[in-house]
Amino acid sequence: MNVNSERKYIDKYLEYTADLLSDDLVKGMDKYHHHKETTTHYHSLYVSYSVLKMADRLKLENAREITRAALLHDFYLYEWYTEKHEEYHIYYHPKMSVKNIENHFGSLSPVQKNMILSHMFPMGIELPKSKGAWLLTLADKRCASEDYLHTSKRFSPVYNEINRRIGNL
Repeated sequence: MNVNSERKYIDKYLEYTADLLSDDLVKGMDKYHHHKETTTHYHSLYVSYSVLKMADRLKLENAREITRAALLHDFYLYEWYTEKHEEYHIYYHPKMSVKNIENHFGSLSPVQKNMILSHMFPMGIELPKSKGAWLLTLADKRCASEDYLHTSKRFSPVYNEINRRIGNL
């Protein structure tokens, strides 16, 4: 991705998410591995940036709300490869993400909560109930596939620009 051609989306993305990206726990997502070498921070930014672009193209009125939920969809804050729970990670982490978000940032809207709880569809239990939930589900599958194929690196220039502008680099 070329930073110059993405400028419009980068600006809008930062308008919607700068406060979250500046948060220490969100920044700390960089220490957790998500898919192979990809960190949860990188994956979450890539997914939420993709959701923003799709929401913009679809002219969704709640683009800010769904972009923010997409950024936090994997806010589970543990190393899932080594830390095990009573449920498999695929079922456990959406619930843990919602719990962590609401404990740290406050209540989620019903749309945001459903987005996060259903993003593992069809593997998870919750069904996506909104356009935002479907966008997150689709973006998450695509970006996760790219993480495993090592092609998500194409997002690196945009990721680095977002972090540079937020002061995280």
